[in-house]
Formats: sequence, C-alpha cells, structure tokens
Amino acid sequence: MRILMVSDTYLPQINGVATSIYLSKKYLEMRGHRVYIVAPVKPDDDPDVLTVPGITFPFEKQHKVVFANHLKILEFAQEKGIELIHSHDPLALGIRALKVQREMRLPHVHTYHTLLTEYRHYVPPPFTPDRKTVEEFSKWFCNKVNVVIAPTPEIKTELQRYGVERPIEVIPTGIDTTEFSKPATRDVRGEYGIPKDAILLMYAGRLAKEKNLDFLCNVVARVMREEQRVWFMLVGDGPERKSLEEFFERTGLEERVVFTGYVPHKEIADFYKASDLFVFASLTETQGLVVLEALASGTPVVAIAYKGVANVLRNGEGALTTGVNEEEFYHAIFQALSKRDELSEKGKLYVEKHWSMNAMVERLEAVYMEAMEQGFVDFEMPSVISTSLQLKLTKLFKKFLALGEEF
Repeated sequence: MRILMVSDTYLPQINGVATSIYLSKKYLEMRGHRVYIVAPVKPDDDPDVLTVPGITFPFEKQHKVVFANHLKILEFAQEKGIELIHSHDPLALGIRALKVQREMRLPHVHTYHTLLTEYRHYVPPPFTPDRKTVEEFSKWFCNKVNVVIAPTPEIKTELQRYGVERPIEVIPTGIDTTEFSKPATRDVRGEYGIPKDAILLMYAGRLAKEKNLDFLCNVVARVMREEQRVWFMLVGDGPERKSLEEFFERTGLEERVVFTGYVPHKEIADFYKASDLFVFASLTETQGLVVLEALASGTPVVAIAYKGVANVLRNGEGALTTGVNEEEFYHAIFQALSKRDELSEKGKLYVEKHWSMNAMVERLEAVYMEAMEQGFVDFEMPSVISTSLQLKLTKLFKKFLALGEEF
C-alpha cells in the first residue's frame, strides 16, 4: 500500500504528533508498505517528505502556519502513486488533503490527535475562535473521511458529541521499545555539568502554558530546597521558557536547573536514561507519549493522572500517579525515588506488554484496509457544513488559505 501522511508537524520537531507519524512510517514500512509525508519541515534531506511553505507561528516558535497550494501536493501524490491519504491536521493542510482526496478519488483516514478546543489561546484576537466554532469545524471535517482515528476513548466520545458520524477507531500511538531499550550513547550529565551523584529530575516537552509548568516547577523547587542533591532538567523549548528561568532565579535554585533547549527526538532516550525520575503535570495531553518513553527507557514517572496520561499509566507499574494536588505530587516524588529500581523494571515490562509499536501498527493497518475496501467517500455527506459555520470559518481562515494559493 502506498500511503500519504499529511501533517503540519514532523521531525525534527519534538511533539507527540511528529513522533506518532515517524513511528507509524517506520513500522508500516517494516511491514512492506511505502509511506510518504507532506509537512512544513523534514529531517535532513529525506526524499519521502514533501516540504510545504509556511511561516513561524508568532506565539509558538517551534510550529509553522502552513501555506500550501494543493496542486503541489496533488502532483506529489500522483507521482508517488498514492493509494490512501492519512491526514493528521484538520486545518490548512487538512483542507488541502480533502482536495487531493476529491481529485484523486482516494480513501482518506484522519487522526484527530488533539482536542483543538483546548488550544484556542494560541490564535490571537481577533481571530480566536469560540469553542462552538471549533467543534462544528471538527465535525464538518471528520464527516468527510472514511475513518477517524482517536488516540483515546475520551477523544472518541468528544467527537461523537460534536456529531461525527463516520466510524471512529481508538488507536493510541505505540512506543518504539527497541530504541528506548538501547544503552545510552552520550554522557548527558557530563555535557550539562550535572554531578554524577546528583538526583536528577527531568521534564520533556514544550515549555508552554498548557503543560501546567507553574504547578510542576513549584513542586520541584520545594523538593530541591528539601534535598540539596536534587537537580532539575527541562528538555525542550517554548514561549514559557523565559518566565520559568526567572522563577528559578527568584528562588535561588538556578544553579541546579538545566534548560537544554531543543533536543532532536532521536537523542531523547539518552536524556531519560541520565535521569532518576521523570516528572509531568500536564492537564491537556491526549496520550502523554513522553511518560511511556520514560518508562521504556527505565526511568520511573510521577505524573498527574488526567486525560491522556490517566489512560496510559497504571499506578505502581513504573509510575506513581497523583491528583492535581501539590502536596500529593511532592510526596510521590520522594516515594518514587525511594523505590526507583523496582519501578524501573516494572515500567519497562508494562510498556512492552501494553504499548509497543508492533501491536499498534497492526491495528492501524486494519483501519487502512477497511478504508481501502470502502474506497472514495463522496463529499455529499449527511452532515453538511452550516451557513453560520461557513461565515465563521471564512473570517478565521480566509486570509491564511488565500495566501497559500500564492505558493
């Protein structure tokens, strides 16, 4: 099968969607399929990736607002003999994917990775959409494809509430356990001046508002004041970095805090392995891949059990989970450190058994076969975009999409 994956993010960007696409491509090709990518970025000179133009998003420097003429994507899809489209972005590139779907009469699978209603704050006024507009748009888009993939049962339920009528399959992103089980290839502690005998806590992900980093840093700072051997390493970058740096300066702990900035995903395992404990407090994760990556690397986790993180972690199986309570999180950190070796072994076994990529790609392949058997879905769907939504979307997206036709 020749598959075209369309996304507004890909490697070398660090986020769950980019990782999901990379792993899906890798494991599908191990099973004999060919996978091509359309995205605004690509790793090195990868001939399987068509890069499309875009501009850096002003409020999130790691992401781009994509402008892409669908004709370039259509030409690429025809050249590669694409048989199925798998979109990972319902906005600018997703709309382009719909155009290619229609013109080539291809089956189309869409993964609704993120609850877009939780990320509206990244769209500045006066373009910030209201929640109802985002819900209506999501419904409109998903009802134009063969099958929708939801990473979690909660997202499936939410899409059904919006009125999505197409089949929805729940398939989490699997973990590449073979990569995370390999020995470390670099001395991360030495590179960043972290003592070998330090107790190193680690966070990985965007340094952004929705990651609940104020909560996390407050707790970690308290732990650091209690235990002088504790260091904290934040892997990643984002709009909140400066305020977090200022926080640790005010607390007088900055000498034991390391901000690594951007780290390529292929190197992230060494950072997990250098750490004694992975700490995570995000309340917006759809899956929380980083907590599973940490466990697969042998690093225990303390995390708030909420949304996607609650779905993937099992308390005691390599991780200790808490509620949204600083006191509870604080004590969980010390408890996890006291039985680190036990949690480390349990975590590796848990991920291999329940979350390995081999198991997940079989389910993905089955969805593709279902879509292929159904064939092209005509756009004359029972769920038609409403006049009011058309007007709202015109105001919100017309400038972006119109600019795209210039490229």
